[in-house]
Amino acid sequence: MSQSKQHLNHPILGKLVKEFRPKISRKLITTINITLVFIYFGFVFGVFPLFIVGLQQGSFSLILVLGCLIVSGVLAYRIVNILKDRLFIYDKGLVYQSSNKTRVINFSDIMALWQYSARYYLYFIIPNGRTTYEYTIETKDGKKIVIDEIIANEELGKYLNYELFKHLMPSLKFNYALGKEVVFGEITISKKGIKVKNATLPWLDIKSIDISAGKLYIKKKNSGWLDKNWYVTEVSTIYNLYIFIEMTNAILNSGIP
Repeated sequence: MSQSKQHLNHPILGKLVKEFRPKISRKLITTINITLVFIYFGFVFGVFPLFIVGLQQGSFSLILVLGCLIVSGVLAYRIVNILKDRLFIYDKGLVYQSSNKTRVINFSDIMALWQYSARYYLYFIIPNGRTTYEYTIETKDGKKIVIDEIIANEELGKYLNYELFKHLMPSLKFNYALGKEVVFGEITISKKGIKVKNATLPWLDIKSIDISAGKLYIKKKNSGWLDKNWYVTEVSTIYNLYIFIEMTNAILNSGIP
């Protein structure tokens, strides 16, 4: 029976919705290339010299061959384990199998989601069409799980953000309405405005909140060109990013914080 068939249903999380498997990625290609380099190095500087000088005089070459075989064997084992990684999305949660470990997470237990994506270019100018993703999930018990580029993709991010909106947005909106602070990592929002460290920018002084090239820009009204950005940070430092964008846009568009 295939692994997919074995996971059609989960006793707690319900019916299987989607399975994510390892894909060709920078991390996987790098590991494969390093493995091939050690194999090549072992043959060129180890095996071939042994044929020339013989075992008795080629002790260094023999040690080199054995060392390269051990390292390449460990790396090959790592590649096999990577290819075994699986992530299963169910109706009520996910199961992540990685490095012989299995994590079961109910969507209602997720408290924070950090997300990072990087687009790659040829010669730093021409987009090559490849984008990598990484998601970090923190649950109510304080444990974190990192889903890196081996499994992560844009589609997985859509599933995770959809579930976050469904489970977290109502309570965060309710807390904001009560006048409580709502934390999104290094940025906090409240009725007073947006707070970063010890500085607070009132809602009426905010011109816009934008995302561009992996960064979050908070722009202030009536500011000069040089200081138009009140605060700039990497989007990867903000957890529950799209909830933050949704809430702040709704507040700014309402005209009444």
